[in-house]
Amino acid sequence: MSTFSVVGLMSGSSLDGADLAWCTFQFAADDPAKLLSWTLHRGITIPYDESWQQRLRNAPLLGGRELWLLHTELGLHYGRMLRTFIDELPERVDFVASHGHTVFHYPEQHTTTQIGDGAAIAGILNIPVIDQFRAQDMALGGQGAPLAPLADRYFFPQYFACLNLGGISNISIKTDHGYVAFDVGGANQVLDTLMQEIGKDYDKNGDLARTGQLIPKLKAAADALPFHTQPPPKSLGNDWVREQLLPLFQDPQYALADRLHTYCHHMAGQIGASLRKVAEKENIELTDQQQLLVAGGGGFNAFLCECIAAAVQPVQLEIAAADIIAFKEAALMALAGALRWQRQPNVIPSVTGARRAAVGGAIHWA
Repeated sequence: MSTFSVVGLMSGSSLDGADLAWCTFQFAADDPAKLLSWTLHRGITIPYDESWQQRLRNAPLLGGRELWLLHTELGLHYGRMLRTFIDELPERVDFVASHGHTVFHYPEQHTTTQIGDGAAIAGILNIPVIDQFRAQDMALGGQGAPLAPLADRYFFPQYFACLNLGGISNISIKTDHGYVAFDVGGANQVLDTLMQEIGKDYDKNGDLARTGQLIPKLKAAADALPFHTQPPPKSLGNDWVREQLLPLFQDPQYALADRLHTYCHHMAGQIGASLRKVAEKENIELTDQQQLLVAGGGGFNAFLCECIAAAVQPVQLEIAAADIIAFKEAALMALAGALRWQRQPNVIPSVTGARRAAVGGAIHWA
């Protein structure tokens, strides 16, 4: 049996902060791809201050030199926060697996950009750091995303489907041919950006959205975006959310509560439609014996989850435990790192459309 102590880092598009998760994994000695057990021991979100939020929000607008300087500086910033976190743990960490922060994601051009230099992190920690998990899959013709189905396959194999509600939403559905998974649309980054209009970071429990009224014209415009009709494999970058989706919901002629309310129904409707399209294509009958597990920060939004529960009937919605909701993606990166360490595939080609399974991740040995 092989055991690894790993810290995973994920920086999401909602810019609330960097999520860190300390996990241990036990793999079979005769099969390094077989996970025997895993534990999420501790998770923490370290918020970005206003300066870092602004810098990361503006990163896509930077020139090459300035972007690369930000890449290095963010790596040093991550290294310092990881140093503090790791120093407080009761046992040694074998390595860190960092997703970094996505600036560009263009699967049609087979390229993606995550900043937060792993070499800079390793230089501070003096332990190995693994980053750049998407690039190899994209070099093999894949989308490089979503990565969340890896966690769904290893952590939650008992569920018919899993939904991750981060800055972008993605869904994984179990079929006879493996997992079908893809990005569905924007999620928390839209809701959180709208709440900034009144000086708040997020809509707690979806309380403000609950008070709103549906705007049919606005929902129809969002539903009509071409991405929603594309077949999988497909994935989204933050630029699509910022440039095509978010502006629809920033129309000041509508009350904020109504826009939030409408967006929750739009998101839920697209999730329900995605589930039904896959079920129809794969000849799967949807029943009330199937469960859809919700994780990611959107799992804390009670109104949004109620909308999704109605949209996916008869499939039953289950909300993950609070630590999984908050730190699933960081734990996912820790898992991807543990598989990379053992030279095992950690990106699923049936999800991304790659020619073969990729062993993704660059190791910085410190």
